[in-house]
Amino acid sequence: MNIKSLLTLSATASLVLMAGACSSDDKKTGNKNPVGGDDNPAVCDTCATSTPIDTNITPPAPVEIKGIWIDNFEDGDGNSEQGNGWFTYDDQSNGGASVITTPVSEEGYPVAAAGGYQSNFAFKAEYTLDKGEYEYDPYVAIAVAIDPEDFAEIGGIHYCYMGGIHTVRVETSDVRDFDVHGTKMLASTANWKCVDVKFRDITQEGWGKHVEFDRENIKQISFHIKGSAKVTTGSLAIDDVRFLHNDELPPDVADLEKKPAEIPTVEIGDIAISNPLQEKAMKYLNKGVNFTNWLENADGKFKKFEFGEKDIKLLADYGFKSLRLPIDLDLYVTNKKDFLAGKATELAFDDDTLFLVLDSFDKWTKENGMSLVIDYHEYDNSYNLTSSKDSIYINMMAGVWKHVAEHYATSEREDIFFELLNEPDMTNGKVTAALWTNAAQAMIDAIRSVDKKHTIIFGDAQWYSISLLAKRTPFEDDNIVYSIHTYEPFLFTHQGGSWTDYAAIHDIPFPYVAEDWSEFSATYGVNAGVISGVKTAIKNYYKTGSKEAILQNVVKAKNWAVTNNVPVIINEFGALRDKSDAQSVLNYYKAMMDICDTLQIPWTHWGYTGGFSVVDNQGKLYEGLADVMKLEAK
Repeated sequence: MNIKSLLTLSATASLVLMAGACSSDDKKTGNKNPVGGDDNPAVCDTCATSTPIDTNITPPAPVEIKGIWIDNFEDGDGNSEQGNGWFTYDDQSNGGASVITTPVSEEGYPVAAAGGYQSNFAFKAEYTLDKGEYEYDPYVAIAVAIDPEDFAEIGGIHYCYMGGIHTVRVETSDVRDFDVHGTKMLASTANWKCVDVKFRDITQEGWGKHVEFDRENIKQISFHIKGSAKVTTGSLAIDDVRFLHNDELPPDVADLEKKPAEIPTVEIGDIAISNPLQEKAMKYLNKGVNFTNWLENADGKFKKFEFGEKDIKLLADYGFKSLRLPIDLDLYVTNKKDFLAGKATELAFDDDTLFLVLDSFDKWTKENGMSLVIDYHEYDNSYNLTSSKDSIYINMMAGVWKHVAEHYATSEREDIFFELLNEPDMTNGKVTAALWTNAAQAMIDAIRSVDKKHTIIFGDAQWYSISLLAKRTPFEDDNIVYSIHTYEPFLFTHQGGSWTDYAAIHDIPFPYVAEDWSEFSATYGVNAGVISGVKTAIKNYYKTGSKEAILQNVVKAKNWAVTNNVPVIINEFGALRDKSDAQSVLNYYKAMMDICDTLQIPWTHWGYTGGFSVVDNQGKLYEGLADVMKLEAK
């Protein structure tokens, strides 16, 4: 193995671009067959475009550098400095039709081509991104295997590129589900650009098991190109690829101030609600948990009990009193397509499966003294801006609720609740309150045509918005509890969330304390790939990072509830754990419990397992949660 730890490299200005991650895999061509492969549904909003390859060579003045070479391609072959061959892979084994081509040797292996970054050679590929029959976005990649090495003093990767949008993925042997660490999409360029990627800023996408990045376990580097449904062509050339020594990393810049915390003054008036539903809500809907990332998923039709009786008993033993069961009810309509197309006038159901699930949880929650909320929860965003105006789709949802409500109409349990539809716009935030009111009323009418006993739960558009609820006139039905969701301060609760703009953010504390605040936004993961809105949220955290700031928003919902004499609940809140310190998470939960106790608002946490979990991988409640959540174990 020929590893160069001290070499010369062209002097060049480097651009720091980091964070995020993308997918991997599968059909490979090259001198070696490395590992790789996944069905990761990450989204690239902008497709790569074709760019010309610059073959003009301007010899640089050599400068001394530290680090470990991967390849500068000046030998013109397809082998890296570690003796491993460069290779390509595409999505064809997953049903895609993407193609990537490179110059090849007489033996058919990829090799470098003429015209690098201020040099003679670079590795160049032409590609076509074609989704074909692949379920997710099409992809291709350039990659090289890395042999184990002492990387203790290595802090990142330097490389130069020209061509299409791509990510840099640093794959390690301890990530076994292909949710590897990488950057966000790096922009296309028609001219050579050099980039420094810091290891501390690369992240997993978050759909797999969380694994801390360990540079000692690096096994492969890839330059991953992803498209969309549209067939596109493009090119990518890379050059001067090497590991960066820690003291070569660009210095952090002081760009934050230690401002004194601005704590809002919140006036709390009369919180009394005489409506008997308030007492019912406090009795049955307080101290609840969601079963998350299972039956509500887009492909979440029941296959087996991922959560079941033992989980209900565990929660009850810890002192939880309510289960919210997110389930996409229309997945059990067997003729949904025909009904929506006008080819069927009546809905047909897979009752054997649907009521196996619901009746099982009915039985288990009753036996363990917990209430049950059946939460119609569509993660596939079927009820979107278009279908929210579609009377046929609304009729389908109403018919689903009529079918479920009729099944439980004769139940003697008063602690079964029907939640109309979770966050009705789900992803786009554009369903208006008026459109949602129309759909909700249709579902309320359908339920009441067969069941006037059981209480309905309603949350407003725009993710159960507090501000929309505060403007609403309550429904005439007097057996409805109103719900809000709150994840403020979002910067804290969603730091590290792979599906958010906060994927690179970490170590934001709660509450904000000026003395402990860093003057470097890089401390919190900010880099050139982080959007301006996130940077602004960090700069303004001295205003938002307090219990009082959360209370100031929630009290608006309580004031509305008092004015209209109806109960309001919070049935989603929580904080991601992976990028937060444990004490800050406990501080946040204590703040939420204090708010709910002060305002007499029942709460249900999101969720049981996963990033927002209340239990660890061994099924034990996280240390300290029982106290801050004021749970009373059996």
